Amino acid sequence: MHFLKKTHKQNLMGLFDIFKKQKKYQLPEMYNGIITKDEYNEILEICIKYHQDNGLIISKIDEGEIVTDIEGEEQHRYLDNLVRVLASYEKTIWSQLVYEHFDKLKPNRSALNYLYKDFEYASQFLRVLLKEDTFNLGDHVENYVHRVDFPKTNTFLILEFEEQFHYIRKDEIIEWEKLEHELFEIAIENLPENKVEVKEYKFGEKYTVFIFFSGDFSASLMLDLENRADYSIGKFGTLIAIPTKGTAYAHPIENGELLALIEILDPTIEQFYNEDPGNITTNFYWYHNDEIQIFPTEQSEKGLLISMPKDLLKLLNEDE
Repeated sequence: MHFLKKTHKQNLMGLFDIFKKQKKYQLPEMYNGIITKDEYNEILEICIKYHQDNGLIISKIDEGEIVTDIEGEEQHRYLDNLVRVLASYEKTIWSQLVYEHFDKLKPNRSALNYLYKDFEYASQFLRVLLKEDTFNLGDHVENYVHRVDFPKTNTFLILEFEEQFHYIRKDEIIEWEKLEHELFEIAIENLPENKVEVKEYKFGEKYTVFIFFSGDFSASLMLDLENRADYSIGKFGTLIAIPTKGTAYAHPIENGELLALIEILDPTIEQFYNEDPGNITTNFYWYHNDEIQIFPTEQSEKGLLISMPKDLLKLLNEDE
C-alpha cells in the first residue's frame, strides 16, 4: 500500500480492513437472477483494484455501492448500472469496462464551478433524469433540484457534461438567478430526441404500443409527449411504462381495454427493470391533459393486482 500517505491515518483502519480481509460479500437481492454471488465478488475485486491503482481511499463497501474519499469529500459510487452492463458482456473485458466506468467519474471541479457561474454557457448541458423515489444520492434528496412528475419517482435536474451526469444541488444554482421551473423547461427542451429510437409494435394483435429506446433519455422524453411524440396520445391520453432510463412504453388510449394490455406488457416491463441499467419503476401510468397518475396496485394471494385510476374510469364511463 505504498501510495498511501500517513496523513490519512484516520481512514487507514477501514481501508486496510477492506483490502486485507478479502471477504466474500453477499449478493444484493436486487441482482438475483442477473449475476451470481461469485460474479458479484469478482466485480468488487476489480473495483477495489481500480481504486488502489488510482490512489483512491475506499471508506466503505455497502450493498451495491462503494464509498470513497474524493478530494476530501465523501462520494457514493453506486454499482447498479455497472453490474447490469457487465452482466451482458464476457468476463474477459470486465476489467476494461470497470476502469472505463470509473474513469468517467473523475470530477472536473474547476469546469463545474465555471458552469455554475455562467448560466448562458451551462444551459446547453441541462437535462432531466427520472429515478425511483428510493434512489440514494448519499445526501438528503431535498438538497437537490428535483420534482415529482411520475408518482413514486423523482425527476432530477442534471448537467450532462464531459460524459458525466452531475446531479445539481440547490445551493449550486444561486448565481444562475433562475426559477426551478424555468430550469426544468430548458432541460426538457434539451433532451436529445435524435438519440432516441422509436419502434411501433402490436401486442395481442390489436394494441398499438410505441417503445422508445436510447442510452439514457427515453423515460425523460415521456415528460414531453405533446411536442416529441403526439402520435402516442389517444382520445383518453396515454398508458406509459418507464422501466429504465433507456426504455419507455407509450400506448395511445382509445378505449377501456387497458388491463389486458398491461397483463401482456407486465413481464417485459419487469424484465427490463431487473436486467437493464438505470432501472426506474415497474409501475404503469396514465398521462392526460398534462397530468400523470399512477395505476394503483394491491398485493393479493394471486399476486399483484393492477387497477385503473378512478379519473380514467370516470372519463371512460362518461364516453359510453
